[in-house]
Amino acid sequence: MSLSYMLHDWPWWLAGAWIGLWLVSLARIIPRKVLQCVDAPLHAWLGPGGGLEQPIPLARRIWVPVLNASLWAYAADTAGHPAFWAALSGAGLASTLVLLALIDWDTTLLPDWVVLPLWVAGLASSYAGFTPHNLLVSAASAAVVLGLMGGLAWVFQRLKGESGVGSGDLKLLAALATWWGLVGVLYIVLWGSVLTVVWYLVWRRFKGFSPQAEWPFGPALVVAALVWGLLAAYSPARLDADASFDRRRPSMHGVLGQVSNGYLMEKNITAVRRSSSNAVTLSSVRLRAGASLATLPVYK
Repeated sequence: MSLSYMLHDWPWWLAGAWIGLWLVSLARIIPRKVLQCVDAPLHAWLGPGGGLEQPIPLARRIWVPVLNASLWAYAADTAGHPAFWAALSGAGLASTLVLLALIDWDTTLLPDWVVLPLWVAGLASSYAGFTPHNLLVSAASAAVVLGLMGGLAWVFQRLKGESGVGSGDLKLLAALATWWGLVGVLYIVLWGSVLTVVWYLVWRRFKGFSPQAEWPFGPALVVAALVWGLLAAYSPARLDADASFDRRRPSMHGVLGQVSNGYLMEKNITAVRRSSSNAVTLSSVRLRAGASLATLPVYK
């Protein structure tokens, strides 16, 4: 990362760091308010982070602002058009994901207060053209993900007698589908599942794990989603299989239109030249027709 890059996006660095400081506090304020609204005891919701009754680690007050500032600067550097609103959309998505990861790590909660606005923001961004999909595809992707993952969770519960995926995780995946579509969410689930297993084994081996605590799926999903988003910022067509296929494959209407236009152009040129001179031969007409067909797109 060059110095000129950092100086160019310094407002985004500062704004991201300031928002990051707020994320640390909000990660405790929001779940506390949610549990108080339903009269649930704070100590009953305990994740690897220690729950809401533990003090906020000092290291979190440092790495969260640094991480969030980097994500905001990256969003500004890779934003499309219009640059400001596209960058703000990506930055808001990144900060929301970081906030959800912190909450889930401490309490195993993914509050609707945060997840549902992320869903709405994804649909709005799709409508504004900030995502690879349009509004209809984003909404359909969210519905398919919710139905597919919800169905698998229901089958798992019927077979094992316990829930394999929490409702908060399902809503988060549906929200991510509004941003990156069905294909993106499938990759995120795959990467997140592998990361969850590795993360759990390493944490239990070196840090220990309370028997009363539950291991959350949300933080691994957030890490996988952020990685997917960073990669998609530079190669959206490659990571979006459906959109990439539609852009690469010429429609039959487009092919026939090019053939027809080439034929009419040659016919007009031949008529003009014949009217001025009868020296036009059949071989020259065939040569020009071949040149017209050679301009058609060829995809391997």
